[in-house]
Amino acid sequence: MKGLGRYGSWIAACLSRAKRAPMGPSDVEELARHVEEKQYAGGTTVFRRGEQPAEIHVVRKGRVELTREIRGRAVTLQILNPGDVFGDVPALLGELEPFDARAVEDCTLLSMDSNELLKLLTSRPLVARRWFVSLAERMARLQGRLIDLLAGGIESQLASILLREADDEGVVRLTQTQLAKLLGVQRSSAQRVLKTLETAGLIELRYRRIELVDPAGLLSLLDESGISALTEPVAPGATQA
Repeated sequence: MKGLGRYGSWIAACLSRAKRAPMGPSDVEELARHVEEKQYAGGTTVFRRGEQPAEIHVVRKGRVELTREIRGRAVTLQILNPGDVFGDVPALLGELEPFDARAVEDCTLLSMDSNELLKLLTSRPLVARRWFVSLAERMARLQGRLIDLLAGGIESQLASILLREADDEGVVRLTQTQLAKLLGVQRSSAQRVLKTLETAGLIELRYRRIELVDPAGLLSLLDESGISALTEPVAPGATQA
């Protein structure tokens, strides 16, 4: 189903807010014209590492995880939420997909042929500028993810991930298995640390979710560099997409 015009403005907002890189109505319409809505059942693969980057995707509903096997263990680089863009970097670089992408739950993706995107970026400078701002913002998020992995021991790393993944209500909607894959450790190790944090009164463990009871206490577990990254003010117009 091509030409999902109703999603044009939404996709543009996912890329970056207008103040940073404004787009005209015709740019939004042209972007939406190339979009196709696709459904993926939970647990199914969107693409695999080593494949040609055939499409670029925006998560509309559900969540997608990017994983890679390292030393025989699946490690999750990132869990993508509605509004997140993925698959464009290898397409722009002319490289193969570096990760496996899998639907964590039933998902709706807005997908665009990678060759069509490259043509669009060449012919529409405002779209290109908006897309490159989006890339820069996502690079900043990956730097934050790197801090998660370098935050110290497992306790500090887990505290960093919980603070970063919490929604506005202070809830992290990740399973213990997913958290373990983000940390690159066994589930039992992640579970042990989570129980320690719960006993300390910092979090409450629920079914498929974790509630942050004492975010300041979690913040105190991070080293100075991790604290500065999580408390740094967001630049005007920044977006999570």
